[in-house]
Amino acid sequence: MPKDSNVETSREFELPAAVWNLIAGFGTLPDYHAAVPESRLSNGGAVRYLTISPEAGGGTVVERLVNYDDEAMTFSYRIIELIDSQMPFRDYLACVKLESTGENSCKLHWNSSFNVEGASKEEAEQLARAIYQGCYDGITRVLAAE
Repeated sequence: MPKDSNVETSREFELPAAVWNLIAGFGTLPDYHAAVPESRLSNGGAVRYLTISPEAGGGTVVERLVNYDDEAMTFSYRIIELIDSQMPFRDYLACVKLESTGENSCKLHWNSSFNVEGASKEEAEQLARAIYQGCYDGITRVLAAE
């Protein structure tokens, strides 16, 4: 069944290995996303509980790792539960892929598909893009500090 929304984003970075090392751990989102102060892993690391900052709407987003390929630098995950969260995503699946674009450059793709509940399609897609923008901005901030 097709989803209501598909959001595709990407960002170019220098230092591809550093980007992958930062994002590859399923529990590392708090290391680079300002709106996620805490992540707790369970089920052998396959499920993460993300605490969302009050400024970003609060609550907890529970996600399950669906696929992980370190060699191909890809992973995908789905939201399996929203706890005290107003996020409008249902049947949410995200795919992350890092591709080398040169000796010292890479392109990070963060895409998702989902159904929308409790918001307009445009609002939900805008929120997804804002979340990924927070990832890109945080990665840039962390790598610039190294």
